[in-house]
Amino acid sequence: MLDRTVFIRYVDQTEPPWDRGDVPWIVRIAVRWGITMLGFLAADLLLGDDIGIDSWKSLLAASAIFVVVRTVLRPALIFLTCPLQLITLGLFIFVVNALILSLVDWLCEEWGIGFVVDGFVAAFLGALVISAVSFALSRLLRRNPLGPGRRLL
Repeated sequence: MLDRTVFIRYVDQTEPPWDRGDVPWIVRIAVRWGITMLGFLAADLLLGDDIGIDSWKSLLAASAIFVVVRTVLRPALIFLTCPLQLITLGLFIFVVNALILSLVDWLCEEWGIGFVVDGFVAAFLGALVISAVSFALSRLLRRNPLGPGRRLL
């Protein structure tokens, strides 16, 4: 049987330093924004012509828009697609992420930002790459990435 203090200690040891309650919200957003920018760069490199970023200014703007849109719309979209989430065992979340990336593409086009996604398949693959990079970097940047009692070296 797990003791409550063990669980609290485990959560404290594996929580990313930037997601703790004592860290200012602006720092948490800045770290998420940085991780998202790296995800956008990875998607641009891996998908070639399907996702295009014109300049570093476009990268900053598109990733900022992505962070804001994802923060605002993702909870509502997950709630609205709850039956599909249950039927697909959560895999529909990748479609939700692709829809968010498509919306970011549309907003960037409207506002004249040099970020282009070539269709829904490219948005789906780009969302997969961004999610994978975000997961990997978030896991790597944790205080204790391998869990309690394990060390990297």
